[in-house]
Formats: sequence, structure tokens, C-alpha cells
Amino acid sequence: MYLRTFLDKLPEKYVTGSADGIDIKGVAYDPLRTKPGFLFVAINTYTQLNKVEIPDGHDKIRQAITKGATAIVVQRDMDLPDSVVKIVVPNSRNALAVASNLFYGHPSRKLKLLGITGTNGKTTTTHIVESILILKYKIGLIGTLYYKLQGVIHKSKDTTPEPPDLQMIFKEMADQNFDYCVLEASSHGIDFHRLDGCRFEAAAFTNLSQDHLDFHKTMENYLATKTRLFSWLAEDKYAIINVDDPVADRFIKATRAQILTYGIRNDADVMAKHIDLGIQRTHYVLKTPKGEVDINARLVGKFNVHNALAATAIALSQGLDLDTIKMGLESQIRVSGRFELVDKGQPFSVVVDYAHTPDGLENVLRLARDLNPRRLITVFGCGGDRDKEKRPIMGRIASDYSDEIIITADNPRNEDPQLISNSIAEGIAHQEYKIILDRKEAIRKAILSAGKGDIVMICGKGHETTQTIKKRTFHFNDVETALEILKEIH
Repeated sequence: MYLRTFLDKLPEKYVTGSADGIDIKGVAYDPLRTKPGFLFVAINTYTQLNKVEIPDGHDKIRQAITKGATAIVVQRDMDLPDSVVKIVVPNSRNALAVASNLFYGHPSRKLKLLGITGTNGKTTTTHIVESILILKYKIGLIGTLYYKLQGVIHKSKDTTPEPPDLQMIFKEMADQNFDYCVLEASSHGIDFHRLDGCRFEAAAFTNLSQDHLDFHKTMENYLATKTRLFSWLAEDKYAIINVDDPVADRFIKATRAQILTYGIRNDADVMAKHIDLGIQRTHYVLKTPKGEVDINARLVGKFNVHNALAATAIALSQGLDLDTIKMGLESQIRVSGRFELVDKGQPFSVVVDYAHTPDGLENVLRLARDLNPRRLITVFGCGGDRDKEKRPIMGRIASDYSDEIIITADNPRNEDPQLISNSIAEGIAHQEYKIILDRKEAIRKAILSAGKGDIVMICGKGHETTQTIKKRTFHFNDVETALEILKEIH
């Protein structure tokens, strides 16, 4: 990509230095990944490959120049060596997206993109969509856990990757003649311009509840960011809307696309009737514009019925038949850390779930309570340097559903885990609780206190394989920890 081509695509810029004849060898926002001849774009708030959070990429420009960056994009003017071309823009994140799309040749235009947004359910819904479409097409998946190429897992860093990473993955799919890519469109991904330049065949809204208010500040801002994805859809594309959610109308009004609705409580195009929940299976009748079919799904919980309905509506929008949809819904769909059973033959159930929002926690605890355990024991915490308002709310929810509560550290980051736990405890109204800050010891205490017929819910971290305390990040996984403790005692 010639630098001049990139500059021609920027409507507003101030350039010092000559761009003539400069052939850009790569695009980077992280100096650790910058090489000679690269365009370096300074953005705020990103995560390096080593998981270190960088609040301001402008502080890393000297390091990028040392690594050989030829041109630098900045959002605020600053003195730079004459050896590099300086490009000042009003929004460096948008510039990063423009550069990434150009450098990789707009690969997303060679794929049919399916986007999933919402507070909860994005990861599971993408996996269900993949399970259906993979029966007929070559499909890739991009999300919280990893990205997948026709079922093969590859590591990734962000739920919605930064533009150079995202476009590189798209190119990998396009070069292998993939038909579809289903991806999680997080609010950060939308707001940070990571999806700029992408054209979607369909977008689905799962639900909206309190999360990320440390970033968005208000629920209105959070909602407005989510609806932006639907405003991008063309008239011949599809918007998949959960009409059971109170803000469904906002998404419907935000789009020109054709609407397909889904729900359980309210009348919709795609519905589930006669739902029968179990700890191993979920049975329901799937009602669609193409007819009805019995579903015997391995994913459990009413929230996963909603996720399946969203995936069904997406599949219908892409012309798939009911037999294929049924086969995909009934496949073994394993999503790490999403109501994941940890079984070593013990007489009680241990479940790990990523539930880290009020709505997510209530969904999984309600499901656990509906399974009629003798006692429900809940272990959870809240992350530090994140939305503080949700902490007592989650304490109240745990109190409403649990017989025993153990508050522990999640990822306290730079906050005092004791203060986080105290804030959670403010919401616990009518029962005793324990605070055990060591997460492993908290899980051990819960498992040791469980008896026949009990359910131990370990919530908040799910699939995560690390824990961050202060500036130290170390290996920690709830499933591995629970398995280790169960092996010790059984």
C-alpha cells in the first residue's frame, strides 16, 4: 500500500514530510509489533500482545520509530523526527481502520459478515450460528475466546479485534474462499471504530443490561453505541431483534434493513414453545415462518434458548432450511466457561460461568435455582477498574437466589479486592456471606461445603485463563481449579 493512497482516503489531515513513493510494509498500533517500513497509528486505550493495557499510544511513538516506523498517525500534534512522515488526524482510530482496510485489500467485502451485539449471549450465539452454517458453508468465527477457521481454533486478543488484526483474519478467511464470518460486535469494538469499513449481511441484538458504564458512562450512551451497528445495514440486509428486551424498538427504529424478530414471551417471527429445561438438555418446539420443529438441544438454560432463536433467525435470513437448523441446534456446542459442568463423579454439581454482569448473574442463578438443588452455593466477585455501580446490584441478585454466598476476587486489577468485596456485600440483604479474597480458597470452601444434590456456581471469569492483581497477571482458570480440588477430595 502506498502511503499516498492512504492519505487520499483521509478527508481531514495535516501532513508534514513527503509521502511520495513510500510503500507501507504493514500497519501497527502496538510498537511491539512494529517493523521497518510500517505505518504506526497512535491510539488511546489498547492492549499489547503481552496483555498490558496502554492508556495512550502517543506515549509509545518513540518506541515505534526506533522499531523502524516510516510514517506516524497522531490524534494530537507533536514534534517528531524529520525522518518520519507525520499525519495529524481528528480521529486516529478511524484512520487505523481506513489504513487496515486498504492494506489488506478490503477482505471483508469478499465474505458475508454476520454480527452479534448485546450485553450477554454474544459468544454463545456466534457458536450456535457457526454450528448451523458449517453444515452448508465454509464459515469463520471471531470472538471473545479465539477466532476459528472452519472449526479450527486460533488465539486472539480482543473480543472485536483492532482493525489490523481483524482485517488480517478476514484476509485469511477470504484467501481460503470462506463464505461467511460470524463475529461478536462489542460496544468497545463499535465505539473504537474497529468495524469501520465492514459491510454486514445481518446483525443480531441479544439483550441490553448494565455493563461497561466505566467506559460509556450512561446506559443511553451504551445503547446508542449498540444501535450504531444496525444503522450500517443496507435495505436488503437483515436485522435480527430480540423483542423480549425492553429496548427492542430502539434497534428496529435504528435500521433500514429487513426485520426478523425472535422471542419467548412476546409474539415474534421466531419463537420457542413448550420449553422443558434440564441440567443436561433443553427441549422446546421451534416456531418459524418456515414451520415448526422439535428441538432437543445440549445447551441448557432459557437464556440459551434465546441465543438459539437469534441464531435461527440469522440462519433463516441466509436461506437455510429447518432440517439444517435443527441439526445445528442439536449438535454438541461447547462454549468454554458458559454454564460449563465440572464433573469428577461427585454427588453435587459444579458449574463455571462467565456471568459478570447483573443480568448474566441473574440468568445463570435463576437457571440453577430452577433445577431444584438442595442448596445453591454461589462464588463470585467483580472486576476492578470497571463499572462500580453494578457491584451491590450483583450482591443483591446473589442474595435473592443463593443459599450460601462466597465473595471473592475476580480481576481486582489496581483496586483493593477487599473494598470491591465490601461494595458487593452492601447489596446482600438477608443472609450471611463469606469474603475469601483468595479465589482458589473460595472455590475450595464452596466445594468442601457442598453436599448431595447441591449446585456450586462459580461465576465471573468463565473461560479466562489469567487473573490480574495490581500489575501482576498470572495463570488462573476456574475450571482447572475446580477439577484440581475435586480430584483432591474425591
